[in-house]
Amino acid sequence: MRFPETKMKSGATTGVGGIRVSTIMIVVACLIAAGGCGPIDSTAGSSLLPVPVRAGSGCSALSVTVDGRGIFGANLDYRLHTRGQLYINKRGVHKTGTIPNMGGAYAEWVSRYASLTFNFVGYQYPWGGMNEKGLVMSTMALPQTVYPPPDDRPVVDSGFWMQYILDTCETVDDVIAADDLVRNITVDHYLVTDRSGASAVIEYIDGELVVHTGGNLPVSVLTNWFYDDSLLWWRAYRDSGNYSSMDGSLQRFCIAADRLSSFEATTAEEGIAYAFDTLDAIAGERFTNHASQWSMVFDTRALRVYFKTLAHRDLRYVDLGEFSRWCEDPVQMLDIDAPLAGDASPWFTGYSHSEARDHLHWFVDFWETDATSAWADQMLHHFEGFSCEPRPRHRRQSGRRVAPAGVLQSQIDRYRNDGSSFNE
Repeated sequence: MRFPETKMKSGATTGVGGIRVSTIMIVVACLIAAGGCGPIDSTAGSSLLPVPVRAGSGCSALSVTVDGRGIFGANLDYRLHTRGQLYINKRGVHKTGTIPNMGGAYAEWVSRYASLTFNFVGYQYPWGGMNEKGLVMSTMALPQTVYPPPDDRPVVDSGFWMQYILDTCETVDDVIAADDLVRNITVDHYLVTDRSGASAVIEYIDGELVVHTGGNLPVSVLTNWFYDDSLLWWRAYRDSGNYSSMDGSLQRFCIAADRLSSFEATTAEEGIAYAFDTLDAIAGERFTNHASQWSMVFDTRALRVYFKTLAHRDLRYVDLGEFSRWCEDPVQMLDIDAPLAGDASPWFTGYSHSEARDHLHWFVDFWETDATSAWADQMLHHFEGFSCEPRPRHRRQSGRRVAPAGVLQSQIDRYRNDGSSFNE
């Protein structure tokens, strides 16, 4: 595919609303990592293998290929109830970054693809999501990350970088190529899967991009430790199957790797059920006092995500194909803990400034960041000010039909009990 042009827009180095956005956003990103999805500190110590000394909370992601499609699952773990919002992000939105490069220029792009995202920080800052081309990704904190030093590339930070990727990329190869176009400021690493089932782990080690894909990604699993090191531990102990002496992140990686290496499902329905069962096997509460607050599984061909939360255990699903994807129609949003079951798509509502603002202010207070309410308001004002490009004259209609999921939970239960198909 022809990659969308990423421009640089000149601007003052103070950033949005006169605030030094770069400093605050990096602080926010570090606080997310330290408190909510990663080990606190680590060392190689005297061990032959590097291992985290003490585990904090954790996040996990995994991906399998079945029936020619990627099935992608993720857990967000934290010790306290974690609020969240789902967003339907639109095509044709003209966006600008919030952090200047060395020359004082900002990233600038137009979203090519609509996406469905799960947002923890707030609007335009996804924790995970999928676009209309079936590209899906999730983030896991890795505080040992050392992101690339400043250069001439425009800068996009962590969660907003994820939205940039979903806005502009179709395949795993596109995601890797995007590193030539923007510089990601992050304390995270990422698992990415596209519609074909191709996957990649994206990490930043010693200031360099490190990518694991193809033969360098024998199992598509990621938790909160370097992929290569996690793989070493799994290979060293997999014959024994005893991972209890390991840090929680490594335990989650090894258990998921065991399950994925023996995965034999032949239908998407079996793959979805297997992914949920694996997420349950590596749920945070099994290893630390950090419970899996969110669990979700994406079907990259059907453009459907199934999800549940610790606060609301009923299984829900959303079909991205059921929404208008053009930017002249309102952004849609949904509270992740809305008391629903089954199809949640009809319960999305038009974008609400007050709800988005309330959530962003909650995040600032929840993480006890140095950011102020005024900063939060100015950031939201920046995102809400993105303009809409004209819609192309030709409008394709989906015509796609998906199987009803009113009995999805019972079908999953039936599969777990006797291996029968969802569609029986």
